Formats: sequence, structure tokens, C-alpha cells
Amino acid sequence: MEQMPNASTEVKKPKKFKIAFPHTYLILVALCALAVILTNVLPSGVFDRERNADGRTVVIAGTYHEVEANPIPFIKLPVKIHEGMQAGADLLMFMLIMGGSFGILNEAGAVNFFICNSLARAMRGKEKLFIPILLFVMSMGGITFGMAVEAVAFIPAVIALSIALGYDSILGLAIVFLGSNAGYTAGIYNPFNVGVAHSLAEIPLYEGAWYRWIFLFVLLMIASIGLMRYADRIKKDPTKSLVYKDPDSESWRSVQSSGRKATIQEYLGLFIFLGGFALIIWGCVSQGWWFGEISAAFFWMAVLTGIIFRFTPNKMCRLFCSGMSDIAVGAGSVGFARAIAVILSDGVVMDTIVYYLAMPLQYLPGIVQAAGMQVAQTIINLGLPSGSAQATATMPIIIPLADLLGVSRQTAVFAFQCGDGISNGIIPTYTTLIAMMAAAKIPFQKWLKLAFKIVAVQWLAGMAMTIIATLIHY
Repeated sequence: MEQMPNASTEVKKPKKFKIAFPHTYLILVALCALAVILTNVLPSGVFDRERNADGRTVVIAGTYHEVEANPIPFIKLPVKIHEGMQAGADLLMFMLIMGGSFGILNEAGAVNFFICNSLARAMRGKEKLFIPILLFVMSMGGITFGMAVEAVAFIPAVIALSIALGYDSILGLAIVFLGSNAGYTAGIYNPFNVGVAHSLAEIPLYEGAWYRWIFLFVLLMIASIGLMRYADRIKKDPTKSLVYKDPDSESWRSVQSSGRKATIQEYLGLFIFLGGFALIIWGCVSQGWWFGEISAAFFWMAVLTGIIFRFTPNKMCRLFCSGMSDIAVGAGSVGFARAIAVILSDGVVMDTIVYYLAMPLQYLPGIVQAAGMQVAQTIINLGLPSGSAQATATMPIIIPLADLLGVSRQTAVFAFQCGDGISNGIIPTYTTLIAMMAAAKIPFQKWLKLAFKIVAVQWLAGMAMTIIATLIHY
């Protein structure tokens, strides 16, 4: 008689091994380790430097020379991460104070109430229009006063609007980041990338703005199409959302539309919030405010709101600490990202990387030499993701090379813009992206799933426009 198999005799199929996407910290530590390896295998070298008429310390083209090697031992990797924390302390502290402040502001809920009950209601039936409209609005800060990390303040409000309209939190993050980054990258009147680069290239300040306006339209159009397609998908099927049932994402849904009227407290809370934003914009544009002053503005916005809503001092402290804890992981990753530049600088190989990336450009065919500049600037951006710092480090080398190759200086600056700005959307070392992901409670791997294709298309469009700029002698 044939014996029936039982649970003890059944052979279990082995589970398929699935590779998990690495944690953001693991990616950053791996990049730090790569930077340490580069200090051990590349020759140490520097360019001579001098102060120009604007008081900036710039490299002198043609002065690269090797110096005594200073390899960083692996045992000192944690030390360099600690030094990265110190180098990024201004942004790290800003993120913690801002996170704590939003812990109080979100508990009060004044801004979210008006978004969910007034703005969202007014946009019903026209939901998708909020994507291109807000992308354009965000870009205005980037093209004028170089708004980058300052845009993190818009994250909670835009996410609240996105959710109130039936979308999700990652779409709100994408609108704020891709919009402000498009404006920063196009840099029509941005003092930090185009302004610095034009000064170093000895081009009349902000000349050639017409081409950069076209560039801005292209970047925004690509972002709008990509985000509207995603919005359509999750509107039809919410389970397609990249953050579906994610606990952090669900926490944004605490305030929803209601039929009641706003209270006096909520009107006063909205007034403080809008007044605080107006003060921050005024301070950044005309008073040179930076992280310290912006942090102070958020702090007082939170304190005044807490007083109006009759929060006790102990409750405000608890909310502030809770807000800081929500953003602590993202704030800490700033130090890991900054450590990469610290390692390359202390190992005296940053100039070496710039030199050896720039030199092969002279051997490229004429029509793609400027495109090669964009590729070189993109690679440099991974270790030096700062528009003004990258311009200061590379323009004095690239401009004489462009003159030698017959590429216009304006085109060389445009290639720098594309290489420096567009890739910021997907590199884990860009501290502005880190700050925004932390504020939105979105992990890097989920952001990458949404942003990678959009950024890749923008980068290719930038390369096409760089080649066109070469052909029309821009």
C-alpha cells in the first residue's frame, strides 16, 4: 500500500535568494571606502591657486604638479566620517532644528488644515495641474537666488496637498526637489553656479539667458511628464504607489478634509507660517541669511505657534524632540556624504581627479568635446556636489581648454551646469537631496525608483542641448 507523504517527509523548496537594495548609509560608507582606495592608488597632486578680483581662491591653469603622497589608511575611515560630520555641522544642525520645529508646527496642524480644506477643494477636477504649476513655482527660487536646501521648508505643505488631492508623499517630495533643482540647474540668474562660472570664465554676468530659459522649459517638461504619468498610475490604483502602506508615508495622512470652519488659532497659525516664509525669503535674497538665521526663523515660528495653540512648555519640548528624531537619520547621513570630499581633499587627490578627467577632452571629436565636459563634470559632482565649489575648482582648467579646442566659453559653462546640476537628483552625496528625503521620510531606494528615469532623460536632454550649443556657437 502506497504511503501518503506527511508534513515531516515533505521536502521544502529552498527560498530564492533575493538581493536587497543597500541602505543609504551602506552606499555612503562604500563611497567613502572608494575614496580611501583612490588616495592609495592615485598620485597626489595640486594646482597652484590665487585670489582673483572677486576675492575667490581659484586654481591656476597649467600648474598641476605632483606632491608627496598622503594616502588615507582604512583604519582611519571612521575618523574621516567624524570629520565629515564636523564639516557638515551647519547643515546637520539646521536639519535637526528644522525637524524639531516642524514637530510643533505639524502637531498644531494649521497649515495642513487650510491645505486640506481650502486649497485642495479649490483644485478638485484639476488635480494634475498642480504638478506643472508647483514645479514652475519651485523653479523660480532656483533661477533667482539659487534656492536649494532652503526648499526643504516647503516639503510638509506640498506633501499635505499631494495627499489631499489623492496622491502620495513621494510625489510631493518630487515636485519640490525636481522643481527647485531644475531652476538651480538652469541657473538663469543663479549667483551660485552660473554667476560664479561666468565670473571665472570672464563672461558678462548672466549673458545668454535666452538659451537657459529654453533649458529650464525642457527640464520642467520632462519632470512634469514623468510625474504626471506616475500620478495617473497611483490615482487609478493606489497600490501602485511606491510608498503604499509605508508607515512613514501613512503618518502624513493624519490631517484630512473636514467640513468645519477654521478657528482663530488656525488663522493665526497660518499667518505665522506665511509670515515666517516671507521673512526667510527676504533674508536669503537681500540679507545673506544662511543656516543659522533660517534655523532661528523656523524655531520662533514653532514657538509662537505652540503658544497660540496653548501647548505647555513640556509638550513643546516633547514635540521638538520627536521632530528631531524623525529627521536624525537623514541629518546623520550628511556627515557621511561630506566625509567623501574630506577624504579626497586630505588625500590630496581631488585636483588629480579633476586634471585627469579634463585632459582626455582634447582628444574627442570636435562636436562632442563639450558633451565630454558634461560627463567629466558629472563624475566630479559625485565627490564635489556644490555648484560654486565645483565651478571654482574646474572652470579655471576647463576654460583655457575650451579656448584651445574652439569651444565657446558660454558652452563650457553650460556643460558645467548640466554636469553639476542634473545628476544631483540621484547621487547620494548631494546633501540637499539628503535633507529633503529626510524631511519627507522617503528612503533613497524608493526615491531612486521614481527619479532615476526622469533624471536620466533630463541628463540626456542636457547633453543634446550641449551639442546644439556647440553647433550654434552659443
